[in-house]
Amino acid sequence: MSSLPARSVSAPEQGPAAAIRFLATRGYDATTAEHLADAVGMSRSTFFRRFGSKEDVIFADHDTLLTELTALLAGTAQDPASAVITGTRRILDHHLAQADTTRLRAEILRESPALRDRELVIGHRYEQVFAAYLTAHTQLLPWEVLALSASIVAIHNATLRHWLRDASWPASRNLERDLTQLTQRFLRPGADDSTVMVTVYRGADAATVLANVQSALDAQ
Repeated sequence: MSSLPARSVSAPEQGPAAAIRFLATRGYDATTAEHLADAVGMSRSTFFRRFGSKEDVIFADHDTLLTELTALLAGTAQDPASAVITGTRRILDHHLAQADTTRLRAEILRESPALRDRELVIGHRYEQVFAAYLTAHTQLLPWEVLALSASIVAIHNATLRHWLRDASWPASRNLERDLTQLTQRFLRPGADDSTVMVTVYRGADAATVLANVQSALDAQ
């Protein structure tokens, strides 16, 4: 990425989207938090108070998404399978609605191992939200809760990666289909009588995740 001068940012663009756009243009390593504050039209004290660091601004929307997901699951009247599908769909739709920002963030992550590690930590936070909900609202065993929570996040991430490669691909529809198949394997009559352990590798696509889940269930 080339080191280009900052372009001015209008008031509606201030915030994470503008910061990510600037980072993608200038380069993550070549940009300081002070550069970002100037780029988005904030004072440095306001920027640090709101975001903390240039690393934090990359993932700023996840704090909001996690809060909204927790509230949705806590207040929903849907059955557990429908609830986790709805929650995951809303997260994906957020990223699709901000297509340019989502693509630029992915480019930045590809160039920074440290940011990819941070992304894994954030993924684990989503798993914890789903796990807490499933523990409270289903009869799944602890291992099943962990396996299902990890698989939900893995399928979401695989869906988003596919869409990043092909924007014409119907990501939301395919996410809902894959999560429906996944939850049917766990949240079905008799599912609370079995224990399922699944290893989900980072980078696996949705079909691989589902195949691993089915293989584990068939082995019971």
